[in-house]
Amino acid sequence: MKSIRKRIKDDNYIDFGQWLYELRESKGYSEQDLVDKIGIDYVHVKNIRKWERDLEFPDLDSMYKLSEIYMIPSAEIIEKKNQTLKNGIDGINIFLVRTISFIIGVPLYGSIVFYYISNVLAYIAAIFAFIWFYNICFK
Repeated sequence: MKSIRKRIKDDNYIDFGQWLYELRESKGYSEQDLVDKIGIDYVHVKNIRKWERDLEFPDLDSMYKLSEIYMIPSAEIIEKKNQTLKNGIDGINIFLVRTISFIIGVPLYGSIVFYYISNVLAYIAAIFAFIWFYNICFK
């Protein structure tokens, strides 16, 4: 289990929200200070809290303002967001595979093989269904 988790996150990885929190703290800003500096009507303290807890991500305008406030490139903010999204999706996939292995009572790697085999079988079934439908409707 630990080896699978290690593939998802390395030791130096920080989630987007934790990274934003550390940036804000390093500048000595409160959440309200950051809202005031961003200066966008629809950004409130609750948005800052959601961003820092990875419950939502800032929109592009807010990311641009954050890059100006923290004096870092916008591309770095977007890259950090994308990295967090990718790690979250990988974590969900691992969770699904673990759940499947628990439900069907096979080892983790056996369930991974089962997962891929079931996907291949689903594609084959879809192809046969299409061929059957085509033969009925167009011949």
